[in-house]
Amino acid sequence: MKKRYEIMIYLFVIGMIIVGGLLGVYFIGKEEGEYNFELALAVIVGSVGGFVIFSLYSTWRKKRNGNVPEVDERSLLLIKRYLLIVLYFILIGSGAILLVLYAIGIQTIEVGMLIVYMMILYMLIGIGAVVVKRL
Repeated sequence: MKKRYEIMIYLFVIGMIIVGGLLGVYFIGKEEGEYNFELALAVIVGSVGGFVIFSLYSTWRKKRNGNVPEVDERSLLLIKRYLLIVLYFILIGSGAILLVLYAIGIQTIEVGMLIVYMMILYMLIGIGAVVVKRL
């Protein structure tokens, strides 16, 4: 029963990734007037390929380590503390950046710059989480 629910969850997540990717392909095609089916194929193959790689890694790790969990209580506590600290750092830091930008006279922010800012934040948070998990 548990295995069935796990498979259903994986199928749902993969389906949502594919639907999101195909929506992106649709919106790009709608803007340009031409739909690129190679992008749609890349979305589908990439999603399914990523799932296959994840499953192979998961089964290999389970065979190698047995039933030993990947994280223990100490690691979870460290990750929880890290994410709480990062939350406040991002909230206060982003607020300070906005105040400084407003003080120097910048009234508008490009969406592209916001995307770059968020991408950098996500990468730094992810790298920090990996480091904290290994402690």
